[in-house]
Amino acid sequence: MIKAKEILRLHHTLELSQREIAKATGCSLGTVSKVLQKTKSAGVEYPIRITNKELVSLLYPPVKATNSKSRTEPDLLNIHREMQRKGVTLTLLWEEYKSENPDGLMFTQFCQRYRSFRKQNGVYMRKIYKAGERMMVDWAGLTMEYTDTYGMKHRVYLFVADLPASSYIYTEPFRDMKLSSWIDGHVHTFEAFGGVPRIVVPDNTKTAVTKVNYYDPKINRTYREMATHYNTAIIPARPRKPRDKAPVETAVQIIERRIIAKLRNRQFLSFDQLYDAVKKELDIINSKPFQKIPSNRKDTFMEIEQKELQKLPIERYEYAEWKTAKAAFDYHIQFDKYYYSIPYIYAGKHVEIRATSRTIEIFFNHERIAVHKRTYQKSKRYITCTEHMPQKHKAVSEWTPERFISWAQKTGTNTATYIRWLLESREHPEQAFKTCAGILRLAAKAPKSRMEEACAFAIERNIYSYKYFDILLRNLETANSAQPIIHANVRGSHYYGGDSNA
Repeated sequence: MIKAKEILRLHHTLELSQREIAKATGCSLGTVSKVLQKTKSAGVEYPIRITNKELVSLLYPPVKATNSKSRTEPDLLNIHREMQRKGVTLTLLWEEYKSENPDGLMFTQFCQRYRSFRKQNGVYMRKIYKAGERMMVDWAGLTMEYTDTYGMKHRVYLFVADLPASSYIYTEPFRDMKLSSWIDGHVHTFEAFGGVPRIVVPDNTKTAVTKVNYYDPKINRTYREMATHYNTAIIPARPRKPRDKAPVETAVQIIERRIIAKLRNRQFLSFDQLYDAVKKELDIINSKPFQKIPSNRKDTFMEIEQKELQKLPIERYEYAEWKTAKAAFDYHIQFDKYYYSIPYIYAGKHVEIRATSRTIEIFFNHERIAVHKRTYQKSKRYITCTEHMPQKHKAVSEWTPERFISWAQKTGTNTATYIRWLLESREHPEQAFKTCAGILRLAAKAPKSRMEEACAFAIERNIYSYKYFDILLRNLETANSAQPIIHANVRGSHYYGGDSNA
């Protein structure tokens, strides 16, 4: 106010121009102009006979403060829910807010309000996840157990999945943590959610990642095939970066504290009993209200996330196991103690086997070269397609154990018994087919009585090769055809047992 009075003095007493007053007082030309205008508008006369405080109130009356309470505050909870939808940004939400409330907060204040809201509710909102975008999965660190009817205790492992946008949790107990259980956990989770997220974030467990790499991890082939079937992508968390999947880490803690620990003193007499108890507790967790938000996991999931998930495929994924094998020179590959044929031109090649509960598929250079119906019959371990055989092998493609036994019965009972014994002595009957065929060809040339005698000797002396059976048969032929030789120069038996004086 000292400068304001000086401006008035120089203007009224010395009648200086505004520019000269500005230079004399060190104020800007605009300040000088405003002071003169305000004093004129306020009716202040010179000389000034009022105090500095009164002059201030006249020149700079208090601005009528805008009542902030009269402004419509944004619905921060609704804004947070909308932010979880695909394509929604704070700029878009602010524009919608301003269109409904022209006198509302400006963009900077709007963002500041939302940041404060997120900070106050940081447990649930540390990072914004779009609805339907991600699902995070892991195994719980703690285990459960049940006791069977024989008193044996069995350990149970809990698969955990979390949708971070809504914090909706799914868990399911399994008897082991094998690849089949890992895949079933995902399939059952998708079906429980009623849809599939765009991205699945697992840990670097061996059932998910066969080769851990910070930049380019190698995904298990069965796991990748399952993801392709459900049109989702597998993006593993980085090694030693637990914050990459922080929501499921929190979900695991919730499962361990509110299910595993809660049921620790309860005895389960079957796996199904334990399964039902876990599902019941899971429903309680998803229905329990949040601490700082007026909602719960289930309602939030139903409201903002379920409709954003991709649709389930028509058919459920069937678990398939992959294995690399080398085809034998008899153009068969082994899987689970059974042998399946492939085209003979691939004999000795390395092929890939895809096995489901129903089929066996064989691939070479990513092309399918054979498919078989999977067999579980212990009596039939060789599955051979005629089309896979070379031309010279097709002539014997109809050989069966029954056919060889029927062929042998035409010679006699001993022959049929010996052939049956040969077939049963091998791990696979097919391994004895050539031996049986050779022996029965010998039977076609030898008398039936001699063949029957040879077969009886062969069983008694454990002769199971064509070579030794042929020798045995020849020896019998020689023994039966030998006759005593009568000649003057040949000494008879009487020579050795006769008179000593001779």
